[in-house]
Amino acid sequence: MNGLDPISDLAIPALVWLLMLVVGLELTPGDFRGVLRYPRAVAVATLGQLLVLPACAALLIWVQRPEPWVMAGLILLAASPGGAMSNFFCYLGKGNVALSVTLTTLSTLLAPVTMPALVAAGLSLFLHESHQVPTLVGSMAGQLVLMMLFPLGLGMGLRARMPARISASRASLRALSLIGIAALVAMILFDQRDGLAAATRAALPVALPFCVLAMTAGLLIGVLARLPDRDRFTLLIELSIRNLALVAIIGTAVLGQVKLVLFATLFFLVELPLVLMLIALRARLVNRLVNRLAGDQAPSQG
Repeated sequence: MNGLDPISDLAIPALVWLLMLVVGLELTPGDFRGVLRYPRAVAVATLGQLLVLPACAALLIWVQRPEPWVMAGLILLAASPGGAMSNFFCYLGKGNVALSVTLTTLSTLLAPVTMPALVAAGLSLFLHESHQVPTLVGSMAGQLVLMMLFPLGLGMGLRARMPARISASRASLRALSLIGIAALVAMILFDQRDGLAAATRAALPVALPFCVLAMTAGLLIGVLARLPDRDRFTLLIELSIRNLALVAIIGTAVLGQVKLVLFATLFFLVELPLVLMLIALRARLVNRLVNRLAGDQAPSQG
């Protein structure tokens, strides 16, 4: 980038920092104990995020050979941890919210190690001539600590000092997160407005199948691990929802290309209606099951 770009150099990092602070305000030490409550689900979902998602990205790159910026955007997205919005979606879809929080928290804490390694490996494998991979790992890890772990820790510390006040503000904090994500999407789309139509044509044929593959992988992992239905749905959501904020900070601050983040933004816009459709369908099926069970039990209560 030449000179100071107020969006990529100032607005996006500030917004990412705020979003991670809000996530920290939602966390308590008890959230980390979820690893012990759901050991099998946590293990298979974490392995799925670290191994299966990058494998799906590699498959799409190998089959479609998209433009280099789409490849890099897909690699960034597949390597990113789960996004906090997955917890909200699991709540709406009557999934296992505690498991979702545990998986999001764990993948976020692992990100300073796993994300630089996966991104460096992907860029080296598919774009070795376009990026100086050896110089990226340290920069990525440093940015993730500064822009993720520090505000997370600050948020948890504030919650520990003012639990009643933070608890009373949870609805407002969640609304602030949604507004922040919408603002982040809007800023990226605005920054890339000149070539948005061409970028959308290049990215959508990759973004849509990656979304479907991620959802399918989450569901199949849950089935193969013999998890309960609500846990399978939770894994479907958790593997498909990625942390757009961290993708934005790595794409802009480390790789220096807002356009790389555009893929993740378009992925989010493709994924959102699919997730909401699945939530509505699941809610309808769950309500039918509850009504059927209530009808079956009615004669015995008479």
